Amino acid sequence: MGSDAFSALYRDQVLAHGRQPRHAGRLEGRAHRASANNALCGDRVAVSLRLRGDGAIAELRHDSEGCLLCLASASLMAGRVPGLAPDEVAPLANTLRDALARGDEAGLGDLAALIGAAPYPSRHRCALLPWDALLAALDAPETEA
Repeated sequence: MGSDAFSALYRDQVLAHGRQPRHAGRLEGRAHRASANNALCGDRVAVSLRLRGDGAIAELRHDSEGCLLCLASASLMAGRVPGLAPDEVAPLANTLRDALARGDEAGLGDLAALIGAAPYPSRHRCALLPWDALLAALDAPETEA
């Protein structure tokens, strides 16, 4: 990978979130939980979240291991989704998925930092894995930690 391609893939925001992920850890007590794994590269993301009384996401934590892109995506996701209703999450995940496929960052906001992965289809899974774990957690019943 040339230095221009590296710079595009690993924008400053991706580097910052990948090296020091925000909202990392696990929620103790009752929470919705799910994990997703990428067997090809070893990325693993576990998500725990709580919903507010109105059903919106109150807080979210991720326990992630893997490449810088996966860690950055989990960190950015965890900062983006609190306050969203569960039915708003899948469209946002699909917007990211479509943007990666098109290489177009329009409408992504801070998630646009991940668009550097667009030219590398094998890296799309790294950016999308946290979202798969989040969607699974939203469908999961609450459990104790």
